[in-house]
Amino acid sequence: MKLVLSGLETPIEIAPGYATTLQVENQTLFTRIARSLECADGRFALEPFTIWEKEKELRPASSLLLVSDVLHLPWDDRALMGEVVKRLECEFLEDEDMRRAVEAMDSSLSTKLLELGFAMNSDYGFGLEWDLKRYLKFRGFGIDSTDAAPLLDNVINFLSLALDAGCRKVIAFVNLKTFLTINDLKALFDFIFYSNLNVLLLESKRDEMVYDYERKITVDLHFLEY
Repeated sequence: MKLVLSGLETPIEIAPGYATTLQVENQTLFTRIARSLECADGRFALEPFTIWEKEKELRPASSLLLVSDVLHLPWDDRALMGEVVKRLECEFLEDEDMRRAVEAMDSSLSTKLLELGFAMNSDYGFGLEWDLKRYLKFRGFGIDSTDAAPLLDNVINFLSLALDAGCRKVIAFVNLKTFLTINDLKALFDFIFYSNLNVLLLESKRDEMVYDYERKITVDLHFLEY
């Protein structure tokens, strides 16, 4: 993919498996870019931008996922969780033994619960058949994450969610490097390489080190790009 920002001369290439780092030292420009990517207005954003796949222009809302606060990762992103649930539904329907076992357990549970109504005067029953998607929502199905876990583990777990969802969007993190050590970043970039995800790091501070599986573009205080 390719991200084209009106304020930059060079298009930003984003390749699967490589983290593309855009360092913007000018705070005003950095803020304009971050706000524009967050609102996903594309050509009509504060800092107009477009996203391309070869010669096709993509809709920002369907091709970009911005994580503006890495301390509060969007675990409940509807698009990602929706795709994970679809995948579970397909696997459930294809596994006949599991489907029969679950339906038997549901029937047994329903029978037990209806026994509570024996002392009632009217007749009661369940109006809906068992449904995996409805059950997962009812039980609060989602990522098992904890604030006590190292941030690197949570970031990799979030990227694993994107991988499970078959995400092809550009996943953009704002100032992620601020919170990670050199060893953390090495481990993160290794994971990005093997997962083959599209990742963009938008950073406001200069980092002279270039890691394996990282591509870097710097815009200095004088708007020079290199």
